[in-house]
Amino acid sequence: MKCTSFRVIKVRSFEDMTVAPSPALTLFTGPNGSGKTNLIEALSYASTGKSFRTGNDGEIIRLGQEEGTILVDFETGKTVQTIKIRLTRSQGKKIFLNDTAIRKKELVGLFRTVLFTPDELQLIKGAPQLRRRFMDMEISQVSPRYYEEFLRYSRAVQQRNSALKNAQATGRKPDLDMWDMQIAASASYLVKKRLETTEKMNKTVPAMEEQLTGSKESLAIRYIQQGSSSPRYDMEWFLEQLSQRREEDARFCHTSIGPHRDDLRFLLNGLDISAYGSQGQQRTAILSMKLSEMEFIREETGEYPVLLLDDIGSELDRERREALLAFLKKQEIQTLVTGTEKMFEGEGKVVALG
Repeated sequence: MKCTSFRVIKVRSFEDMTVAPSPALTLFTGPNGSGKTNLIEALSYASTGKSFRTGNDGEIIRLGQEEGTILVDFETGKTVQTIKIRLTRSQGKKIFLNDTAIRKKELVGLFRTVLFTPDELQLIKGAPQLRRRFMDMEISQVSPRYYEEFLRYSRAVQQRNSALKNAQATGRKPDLDMWDMQIAASASYLVKKRLETTEKMNKTVPAMEEQLTGSKESLAIRYIQQGSSSPRYDMEWFLEQLSQRREEDARFCHTSIGPHRDDLRFLLNGLDISAYGSQGQQRTAILSMKLSEMEFIREETGEYPVLLLDDIGSELDRERREALLAFLKKQEIQTLVTGTEKMFEGEGKVVALG
């Protein structure tokens, strides 16, 4: 998969800009505030339908304007397609594929990307929901059914929680059987797919870590399930757990078991990297996971996604940057990166901003 061209109109700091990236490496350079990250954000937005910097779409629109547009031409197989996202302050966003309107859930998986930013360090140090989102978006890009089940599951949990809140307010016993059945059915599928993905990533992530560190370190991912020492994904188990926890759930008006409560743990040479890894090791581990994510997507779809790297110069030393570049060149992965010309001196296409 390659991005052949993209255009931003009235987006962030840009009035109207078109970029034709290299099929290999494209480096966006310029002083702080020149808009380098804005371009990476626009491409990521066209991939997922949301910004990695803000939850407010209005902030993406250029200051003083009522609407903005992101257009991305991309090649998958031998077909060139166009994604157009029109953002408005008053009417939200509208998404088009080849001029045909589509829903957001149909967008995910069309233009596949993998993103690495300085904030990715929170994957290890931050809240479990960040690690769950990493896993969910990875699988959703290759499995439309997973994304559908994820949305169905999320709605069922919200409905169950609402029923518990209403029961607490009215004093009536909540009817939870229907929601428990929906939650258990979707949870069974989601956890099974997460476990399969973790297993596949564990076949590639050690090699990525060793390549970046010169075979000095080995990385593994472990899936941690709430309520069980070893992960379960049979529907009966979820139904039993939901039933056993009804009294507690009614007291706190939440659903205390399910994939929305699970977590990932990253082990470096067998030790939990969040507790025992240095900041440099944690950064390298995250990049290794991102490269493993790319391998997973390639195995599932037959194509590498586009790699988006924002300000990795501050995250990786020269030795690791050179190892990363060697891997990207060998696999012919299209990469768009922000930074300085010295970071990958003499390599790729340079787009100077500001």
